[in-house]
Amino acid sequence: MCLATLLACLLVSSTPAPTVHTPRASISAAVQDAARKSGLPSGTYSIVLKNADTGETITAIEADRPMKPASNMKLFSTGTALMTLGTEFLFRTQLLCEFLPAGDRLTVVGDGDPAFGDPDLLSKMSWTAQNGEVRNGVDATALVDIWVDAVRGEKITKISELVIDARIFDDVGYQPHWPREQYSNGYCAEVWGLNFHANVVHVIPAPRAGGAPAIASMSPAMPWLVTSNKATSRTGAKDKHTFTVVREPNSNALTLGGNAKVQPRDAAELTLHDTPTLFGELLADRLRKQGVTVARVRKALVGEPAAAGTQVGPVIQTPIATVLKRANTESSNLYAESLCKRAGAARTKTPGSWSNGTATIAEAIQLRLGPSALSGFVVDDGSGLSAANRVTARVLCDWIVSFANDPKLAQPFIESMAEAGESGTVQKRFKDLAGSAVTVHCKTGYIRGTSCLSGIAIAPNGTRIAFSVLGNSLEQADRVDRAKRLQDAVVRAIHSALVESNRNSVNALGG
Repeated sequence: MCLATLLACLLVSSTPAPTVHTPRASISAAVQDAARKSGLPSGTYSIVLKNADTGETITAIEADRPMKPASNMKLFSTGTALMTLGTEFLFRTQLLCEFLPAGDRLTVVGDGDPAFGDPDLLSKMSWTAQNGEVRNGVDATALVDIWVDAVRGEKITKISELVIDARIFDDVGYQPHWPREQYSNGYCAEVWGLNFHANVVHVIPAPRAGGAPAIASMSPAMPWLVTSNKATSRTGAKDKHTFTVVREPNSNALTLGGNAKVQPRDAAELTLHDTPTLFGELLADRLRKQGVTVARVRKALVGEPAAAGTQVGPVIQTPIATVLKRANTESSNLYAESLCKRAGAARTKTPGSWSNGTATIAEAIQLRLGPSALSGFVVDDGSGLSAANRVTARVLCDWIVSFANDPKLAQPFIESMAEAGESGTVQKRFKDLAGSAVTVHCKTGYIRGTSCLSGIAIAPNGTRIAFSVLGNSLEQADRVDRAKRLQDAVVRAIHSALVESNRNSVNALGG
């Protein structure tokens, strides 16, 4: 179903939300006062608050100024993915085998799943072993070995080639407008049609007296990637633990450096390049260790026939709800970009890319909010990591309202956001709101010189207020802190007013 048809169906089936009195004047006055007292120059912030039940604008300051959204961009990519892929969508990563006389061919078919092998999710993963036993929790190597055991269970001993088919996405892993000097950080992980272990490697060193440290653990277990060990193991009183793992862009040759004074609990983390190829090498290594011959490993080529064969082992599946939650609550760039590309692939029936993914987001915005909504917009990626993105607080607020009033998509969209004082990126920021009857679902956003917060507050009596507070040009001195204090003041003004509104409505009913 195309986006236009889907949206038409949703609008026809929608029912109006109950109209509840909103203390408009008190909220607007509090927000205007907070803006004046913020110490931020005019033009560095944009604010819009709307009653989600009536569509009434409560307050608007520089509402139509195009601004960098940082991770608030994820609200557009996650909403678009819901519209395009649907609430029941499952990412599916599978292993196929073609039984051939000269040696069987194994093909791993990727679906762009950012959760495949994610170390933060592996402990929660459940799977069914060959003997039918349901097991819980694995590490990266054990996940790969599930398929290795399945191959051995099929009595496969000779593989002519192991093919990694990641063609659900294009072959561009790094968005050209992302900061190149930050490529090694986990939030800049590349995006592929086959992602694995969040496309990062974790290394824990073990100091060795008088020499370079050994590797206590490495996940995924690919020790052949370490081509140089320049690290030391000094443990003197004045020595510090400075262990690092580095690589050059477009290379997976790892160099260990710094000093390993202790064996730390937390691993050093580094992004990897070309994960599909690395996963093929890892799977081949695990197969060979179990006596299965693998002649060669390669990626599927553009234009060659679609993967075929018999399914071997389990299909690894991830519900879209899990991916949405990680994208918005935990603000994972990899997850948001995977949704962006996967939506582009679904819409165009071609490999997902930043080109067709962002075009799909732009189309979704127009379909929900009208052609004029894109005035001043630049949709450059799905996560907001690119500084080229431009959005407006008015359209971002309208986008949230449109989902809040969508009977099919409201719940998965709103619940994908962090809850103030309770979860994700705002768990510690709004501790005083934890346990409140008025819930605030929101999305943070930060890149250099940019700080944003958007979301929706919901009272038990049904009153809902959407908000967007975007801050740009904050490089100077303490402007980011001032912007965050302004965001906090807006949220607390909404929260206080809704608490009072809810109290009054309960009293009016005699409760």
